[in-house]
Amino acid sequence: MTRAQKLRWYAGELMSEAAVNEKEGSGETAISRYLQAADILLLLSKVEENYTAWKYYTDTAAQCQQKARRLIALAPKDEAVPSASSTPPS
Repeated sequence: MTRAQKLRWYAGELMSEAAVNEKEGSGETAISRYLQAADILLLLSKVEENYTAWKYYTDTAAQCQQKARRLIALAPKDEAVPSASSTPPS
């Protein structure tokens, strides 16, 4: 198995895990997996010379990024964590 094949396989595994995590309600893990898969796919697209494969990698990476953005937007805002601007001066 070549390095590119291993990376394609791993990106697929990450996307599958992300989908399972998303269904289970584990948003943070799903976001992380989708973004990792997108990074790997973009790396593969950088070295790909075949347009069809390059298009697949970039389109799939964009889909992963969109899914991550959607999950980030839907994530509940944790108000227990104070922001830097609300910290009282010492």
